[in-house]
Parts: sequence; C-alpha cells; structure tokens
Amino acid sequence: MNVTNFKKGKLSKAIALSFMLGSSAVFAGDLNFSGFLSVGGGMVEEAKNEPYLGFSEEELTFKNHVFGLQATGQVNEKVSATAQYIARSENDYGVGAEWAYLTYQATENSKIRAGRLRTPLYIYSDFLDVGFAYHWTRPPREVYYLPFNNVDGVDFYYTRALGSVDASFQAYYGSFDQEFMELDFKNRSQIGVATTLARDWWTIRAAHHQGDLTVEGAGVDQLVGGLQQLGTALKIDVSSNINAFKVDEERHTFSEVGLTIDTGRFVAAAEYIVMDGSLGMLGEHVRYFVMAGVRTGNWLFHVTTSKADDKRTRAENGLPVIAPTAKLIGAIQTTTRGNISLRDVITLGARWDVADSTAIKFQLDDVDNLDTGDQKVLSVALQTVF
Repeated sequence: MNVTNFKKGKLSKAIALSFMLGSSAVFAGDLNFSGFLSVGGGMVEEAKNEPYLGFSEEELTFKNHVFGLQATGQVNEKVSATAQYIARSENDYGVGAEWAYLTYQATENSKIRAGRLRTPLYIYSDFLDVGFAYHWTRPPREVYYLPFNNVDGVDFYYTRALGSVDASFQAYYGSFDQEFMELDFKNRSQIGVATTLARDWWTIRAAHHQGDLTVEGAGVDQLVGGLQQLGTALKIDVSSNINAFKVDEERHTFSEVGLTIDTGRFVAAAEYIVMDGSLGMLGEHVRYFVMAGVRTGNWLFHVTTSKADDKRTRAENGLPVIAPTAKLIGAIQTTTRGNISLRDVITLGARWDVADSTAIKFQLDDVDNLDTGDQKVLSVALQTVF
C-alpha cells in the first residue's frame, strides 16, 4: 500500500474492504495475515481536568498503543473464516478477540457473516483501530465515544453499482454483554442497517440501530433502594423517579449520517449522531464533527470542530427539596451528569506520510468542557499497516 493510493483517496476504501470483508485472494487451507500498529503519546495542559484521548498528565507520556493482527482463511469456495485480535496499552496489553466470524459468499455481490462482528455505527467503524486509515491520531471523541463496538450475531452485506454510483447495504441482528465503569450492560434484540453511496471523490452514509438495553450494577441498586426507602418514609410516590433512573430492557435507538470528500488535494468529513433519550439515567446524546483539510506533498493539514450537546435525565424531578432528600438528590444528579457531555473542541492536526504504509501525526485539541473548563491536549502518533 503506497502513499500515491492515499493521495488519490483510495486508501480508506482499500483498508475498509481488507479489514471488513477479509481477503479472498487465498487458496484453500492457506491463511492470510495482516496487521496494524499505533504508538501514541500525549500531554494535557492541566492534569486537574478530565483525561482526553486517554491522556491526563502534564508531561509527555507514551502510553496509548494499539497492536492488531488479523487472520483470514478460506474454508472452501464459499466459506472463509476471519479472526482479529487486538492488544491495547490501556488494558495492560491483554489480547482480546475483536472479530471472529465466518463469511458465506452467497453471490458475487452479497455476503452473510456470523460470529463476533464490528457494529457499523460510524463512518470509520470498520477500521476504527487502524489509525493509518484516517487523518487524526484518533477520530473525534465527541462522536466516537461509545465503548461498545462489537456485536455477536449475523449480518448481510450487499454491494452493487447503480450507474456511476457504488452502493452498499448492511443489515445485522445480534446482542452484546459488556462491563463498563462498574456497570453491566446487556443489549438484546439489537438490529441495525447502514447504507453507503460513493462516487469518485465523495461518499455519503446513513445508519440506524435499535436494541433493548439493560444496565445493572451496585450503584444503580443503591440509588433505586434509596428512592424506595424515601418514598416509604415520606409516604410519597417515587415510581416515576425510579422509572426515570432504571434501564431495564429499554428500547433505544442510535442514528447516524455522514459524509466524506477526497479530491486528492482537498479532504473533508462530517458526521452527526443522535442516541435517543429514552434510556433513563443515560440521557439523550447529540453529537457531531466537521473536518476540512488540504494535502501538499506527503503532508496533510486539517482542522476539525466537534461538539457534544447531550441532555441529562432529570431523575430527581418531583422529589421534595428538604434535608432528608438532599444527599439522595445529589447522588442522582452526580450519576446522571456523569453520563452526558457538554463539550466543544477545535482540533488542529498534521499528518506526514514518511514511507509506504507509515504515517506520523501531530494534533492539538482545544477542549472546552462546560463543567471543567478549558483544556489543551497535545498528541502524537506513529501508525502503520502491514
């Protein structure tokens, strides 16, 4: 993979096809290996503010690394097997299976896959861990923030040329179980569709997902128990407060639209997502980014504006503001505020393609958190594919 292909805007498509669908250019019984590596470092202006892009110290540290290895083998003429394992520095380099699925080539233009798949939430979802495939050190955190990137299930992928436009369609069904921040998340009956239209230098994408989510944990149980005790002691109805706080098989939706442009010299991208507000304590999430850049030689310079404009669930509404309720109301507000973000970010970045399949990136993020104030974050990364 060379820099020329990158300049022509073909790199993202090549990597997406390689890592999403797996290579079919292997013989029966053979294995095809590919991999990627990102070595990242960074520092923040003031350590007292919340971490951003994984960095929280005022001195430059290098502890944001990702290594991935993917193997694809042809079982027979119609079936192939793909597995992708990733080790991250944030997890003490523990190796985990990101992908593990079988692919059935139903027709020349359609595939059916079953196993652990990447959830097609975003434009860059299929190669989110492959830093070399995009312009930033990491995609904007305001949009690419969900910790749940995989689904165990089955999907259908179809491609077709509509005149001069290349079209693709993906539909999936599955579930996931994952622990995050001392809470257990269980999503059932998760379904979604994503469609993409591309021609020459532009690509547009839209996706919609829904599922039945349950969130459990000791913190949730304590607050629900506190509400129940309060209702009994004061002889008031707190059922609406409990319902607003609990997430028990709640139907939720996640919608996304995006656009990428790459003329060779000029690049641009934009993405907008909404996660609905029916998820009790999790609130409603509304987020977007807009990026523009220009290439000159082996350099790409870009600027991005991104925003998180979430809405907090008012699970404390209706509770009497008296001494016995003050501590409980404070705990409820702290919990619900912790599930949303109100943040504006301006990002200045540069990418230098130093060699085939290898890039060095520099990035400065000016972060304005409504709660914690301004923060400047400097990050660098060396990223490659092989």
